[in-house]
Amino acid sequence: MHASILRACLASLTLSLAGLAQAATDWPERPIMLVVPFGAGGITDLTARTVAKQLQAELGKPVVVENKPGAGGNIAADIVARAKPDGYTLMVITNGMVAVNPLLHKQLNYDALKDFAYVSMIANTPLALVVPESSSIQDLPALVARARSRPDAVSFASSGQGTSIHQVFALMQQQTGATLMHVPYKSGAEAATALLSDVVDVTAVETVVVGPFIQSGKMRALGVTSAQRVSNLADVPAARETLGGEFDVGSISGLVAPAATPRNILDKLERAMQAVARSEGMAQLYAQGSQPMPTGSQVFLERMREEQKKWRLVFSAEPGK
Repeated sequence: MHASILRACLASLTLSLAGLAQAATDWPERPIMLVVPFGAGGITDLTARTVAKQLQAELGKPVVVENKPGAGGNIAADIVARAKPDGYTLMVITNGMVAVNPLLHKQLNYDALKDFAYVSMIANTPLALVVPESSSIQDLPALVARARSRPDAVSFASSGQGTSIHQVFALMQQQTGATLMHVPYKSGAEAATALLSDVVDVTAVETVVVGPFIQSGKMRALGVTSAQRVSNLADVPAARETLGGEFDVGSISGLVAPAATPRNILDKLERAMQAVARSEGMAQLYAQGSQPMPTGSQVFLERMREEQKKWRLVFSAEPGK
């Protein structure tokens, strides 16, 4: 009797595993959801929508973008970490979600390195530190001097705790001894709106989207956060030129899936992302100020580990810590 039950269970398990294997082999058979952990209008959203369009062309199935903002990306990360690992739920993750959020939020419901399968990096987008055109602050040294002389009197808007904008100002404070008041929002678009509405004194906007604000006379760029000047803002100095020291900060984005996603699905995704990186759509994003990054899962994972080491040193010394 027991032997019969065991054989039946084994047979059922074999059939289930065979079904799963066949499903993975046939993937994708239906639309794929690509989760964006921030609101619409920011660089992560723009990058995700560009990738979705190109990925759809490569895979032959719709790739639907769904924004799930909040808590610096933690809400979306928790959802995707717990999603069924069948290749139909993916997410664009950022270096801040991997390297900074665990330092700021001690009770996360996910482990950034263990709960996701890292598919490929997408892009690194530097930022421009900006003030309203009406501001009396003309350059970064003036901003730093004011924040030093009046701690917390100068406010900056970010797209959330741990995001690339927050990283920019945390690094600046560490390197200069200035103290600014942090006002977090749910997206870079909201942070920019706060600046234009005179709610805050300064923010940082990704180089890909800041151009029209500067050209229209609404914002003044004080510096860019890349190691060198960027081509579409050639007259704006790199922050390191005026502040000294190393100042290389960007929003590094990449594609992830739930950790237990079958290997052959991940391999298909990785190959597709190699083609996406060479696509015309991504070329346009790179031309606007984003920088291409190496593709592949292993280099992605290694870079995120490096980001963890880098930002641990910065945020452990952030004012208020």
